[in-house]
Amino acid sequence: MSFSKNVKMELLERAAVNRETGETESPCCHHAEQYGLFLFNRSFSPREVALKTEHRALAERYADDVEELTGHRPKIEESAAGNFRVRVEDKADRLKILDVFGYSGEEINRRLNRANLEFDCDYGAFLRGAFLSCGTITNPEKDYHVEFVIAHKVLSDDLQTLLSELDLFPKYIGRNGSHIVYFKDSESIEDLLTLMGATESSLEIMQTKVYKDMRNKVNRRMNFENANSSRAFDAAYRQMEAIRYITERKGFEYFPVELRELARLRLENPDYTLKELAENLSEPISKSGVNHRMKKILEMYEDMKKKD
Repeated sequence: MSFSKNVKMELLERAAVNRETGETESPCCHHAEQYGLFLFNRSFSPREVALKTEHRALAERYADDVEELTGHRPKIEESAAGNFRVRVEDKADRLKILDVFGYSGEEINRRLNRANLEFDCDYGAFLRGAFLSCGTITNPEKDYHVEFVIAHKVLSDDLQTLLSELDLFPKYIGRNGSHIVYFKDSESIEDLLTLMGATESSLEIMQTKVYKDMRNKVNRRMNFENANSSRAFDAAYRQMEAIRYITERKGFEYFPVELRELARLRLENPDYTLKELAENLSEPISKSGVNHRMKKILEMYEDMKKKD
């Protein structure tokens, strides 16, 4: 099951519990949720009131709402592809649904009717219905992205205004004739899910974000350490090349006494760090002291190559 479907199932289950128990959902929130569900559907007019969805539970919810508002339960049709359609057949029932939410059916533009949102608690329920109708969310493992796909530009503008009033500041883009109101930052998505009632999904995003941050830190550290290891290996290889070049032509006795033991130790221990070289000399010295002596060996090597 996709993350988006999980979110919608959580929202549906939350509202279903509230409707059965009446513990937390007031009549005004119930009305606001229904309003969001109907308003943001592509088919909400005297000609057609209908829902198309891939979620059976959502189709059942829509049919329940139609029955509650009209007294008649519509059929739920299932396609061969496994999608569901719920359609209000009778025009009188369609007009009744429009009237419940304050529409005559003669409106030129579909706009948000604020009369359906009387109290502060209504906004989360309304957005829950809107998301169930036209929202999608990407798996946070892949990306942080929530969007509402809206058929009408003015309605998308109204949604942006409403979200901004709730301190949620979405972005907008047109796509294939639709109007997309979306969020890309995890904090806004977490706040939106919490407001709609999908608290478990919001927590899951927070947990995923923590995991991704930790994983990125580990990867950065490993990359840093690998880069350091690579540089150390390259330095050791160059030192060994210099020592071999000098000894093949002049022998170990050519090295000054203070460099001779270090040169031999390096050849015998190509994986030693400068610190380990310093600690394993017969008379241990500092890491900077080893580095200074290695620079002398490399200078001898460069001088000898020039002469050769």
